Amino acid sequence: MSVPDTVNETCIRDFEASVNNYEVMHGSVPSGSAVLIACSGGPDSIALLHWLVTCKGLGTMTNLKLGVACVDHSLRPESKAELAMVKIYAEQYQLPFYELTIDAAQLAKERRQSIETVSRNERYDFFRRLLRTEGYQYIATAHHQDDQGETILAHLLRGAGTNGLRGMQCIEGDLWRPFLGVTKTAILGYVKALGLTFAHDKTNDEPLYLRNRLRLEVIPLLKQYNPNIVATLARLGENMAIDEAYLQQQLEILWPSLCMNLDSRTPAITLQRQAVADLPRALFYRLWQRVFSIFNSETTFSQKQVNELYEVVQGKKPKQFIRSNVKVAAQYDIIQVGRLNTTDKGHPVYRLVGLRCVTWLGPTVAPPPLKADETVLIPQTMAKQGPYLRHRKAGDRIVLRRKDGRIWGHKKLKDWLIDQKIPQADRDALWFLCGDTTVLALGMPKSITIIWDEQATTYWACSIKEEN
Repeated sequence: MSVPDTVNETCIRDFEASVNNYEVMHGSVPSGSAVLIACSGGPDSIALLHWLVTCKGLGTMTNLKLGVACVDHSLRPESKAELAMVKIYAEQYQLPFYELTIDAAQLAKERRQSIETVSRNERYDFFRRLLRTEGYQYIATAHHQDDQGETILAHLLRGAGTNGLRGMQCIEGDLWRPFLGVTKTAILGYVKALGLTFAHDKTNDEPLYLRNRLRLEVIPLLKQYNPNIVATLARLGENMAIDEAYLQQQLEILWPSLCMNLDSRTPAITLQRQAVADLPRALFYRLWQRVFSIFNSETTFSQKQVNELYEVVQGKKPKQFIRSNVKVAAQYDIIQVGRLNTTDKGHPVYRLVGLRCVTWLGPTVAPPPLKADETVLIPQTMAKQGPYLRHRKAGDRIVLRRKDGRIWGHKKLKDWLIDQKIPQADRDALWFLCGDTTVLALGMPKSITIIWDEQATTYWACSIKEEN
């Protein structure tokens, strides 16, 4: 065996051992899971693709069902060739391949968002559509230790607490990041030792975005003071994750003594006032994060808001705290938390009526099959059990439609409400028509909501009525 072959084999073996060691410490997806690989064609995702196929795919002990998804953002002339390269890899590995091409620059202009934000949102919307339609359970991404360091540094600059300073987690909902324990240098060594072809995105070498500036300018500067700054930041994330898990565990232990009553239907919560007042500040903050999450409300609080909550609990004036249609009020030895009763303020209550399944091939073939009183027509793929009405929640995104009903993008509902110039005082009382994962439209009795998906043939039709 030649010396180069020996060096390459050692490099491959050491890399895969590092990934496996990280997996032992931080967990992995269950054996037999269906995993969609997010692959751009860069060295990181090509390494991930090869590792998953050879170490985790069908025929291995883990026996994962794999598929490959690639998005062309149309930002560089070579992007089409890179998508074609990923497709060839998928064919060679005999894996299903899914592709999407978008004009990220044009979408960013239309939505008045950054190209980086639009690109990320479109990618993950595409990946999660595939999870729903193709039966995948996880999205595997090639984020590595250098990415982790950049993430934690960015969160640190924004003033994040321990939860933000944890950075990315190996398993986080439907996301799987098995490479968080290895460096970019190690990944490059791995793909070169394997002789794998990969693309190089030149925009990564330009300080166009915050992440690029951190990687190209800030981290090299910090390395002058600590050559191991990336590993140090990653270790900080590990420590913060341990601390955050412990604090959440302590809150879980204390929860029965804090919560006197919880009606999950309303919802409504009664807390023991003195027990809340006696909490250490670290747990006090997390208690209110937990309480507001029960109301599907925003769970990040400024220091000013935490201080206001503390004053309410202490019995100082004012004796109530209101945020996102949730009211916290101190009364004698209890604290009551509930939604503001919007109906008492004269706001209407709406409901869906006459939900039925119809067949429609789209406006180019036939007019919408709506009855005289029906105003809603949406694909069943967007709401498997049917659409429903609710008030807004923190983190909501709303679909953006063309005149013919086709979806051209998504936007944060908060930003959409601002664009529509809806007064902030009225927003919590609004009703929204919702699907399984996103807000479809503002829910109004006489407003026509038609969403057309060229791939769909079965639709939900109904009307919105005001309750008497």
